[in-house]
Amino acid sequence: MFEIKFKIFENDESDNFIGEYGYFSFVIDDESYGIILEEEIDDFSVSIYDWFTSFLKSLEILKKENYVLINDIESFNTWIELCRDKEIVSISKVSGDKVGQGGLVRKEKLSDADYKFWKDKKAVFSDFRIEILEKSEKYLTDLVKLNSSKNSNVLELSDLITKLKSF
Repeated sequence: MFEIKFKIFENDESDNFIGEYGYFSFVIDDESYGIILEEEIDDFSVSIYDWFTSFLKSLEILKKENYVLINDIESFNTWIELCRDKEIVSISKVSGDKVGQGGLVRKEKLSDADYKFWKDKKAVFSDFRIEILEKSEKYLTDLVKLNSSKNSNVLELSDLITKLKSF
C-alpha cells in the first residue's frame, strides 16, 4: 500500500505562490516518510509543490526506465529510491551524499548508497501511479483556489498531471 498525505499551511504569506509549503508525507507498507501535525509549525514545513513535482517526474521516468531517485532537499543526505520491475515498484529510503547539479530527480544511482533506514517496500505500480495522480490533482485543485490559474507553478503542475494521465 502506498498513500500520500499533505496539508497546506493556511498562513502561507507568499505573494507569488500561495500553498507551496506545508506538510507532506507518504506511507509505504509499514514505513512512513515526512510528518503531518495538527498545528502549523514552520520549522517542519516542506515544499509540497516540490514533492508532488518530484513524484510526477519520477512517474514519467518510470514509464520508460526502471530506476529513479528523489532528492529530499530539506534533508542533509536523504533520497527516496524507486525501482520498477514490471508491475511492482520498490521504494527505499536511502542515505547518500548529495550530488552537485543533481536536481530533485535523478536517474543515476548513488555511488555511496546506504540503506540504513528501510529498503524495498513494495507497491503495485498501477496503484502507486493512481495515488500520485489523484493526490496531485487534489493539490492542484487546492492551489487553484489560492492562486491565479495563470500562475506559472499552477500551470506547470497542471501540464505535468495532464501529460502523465495519458500513459
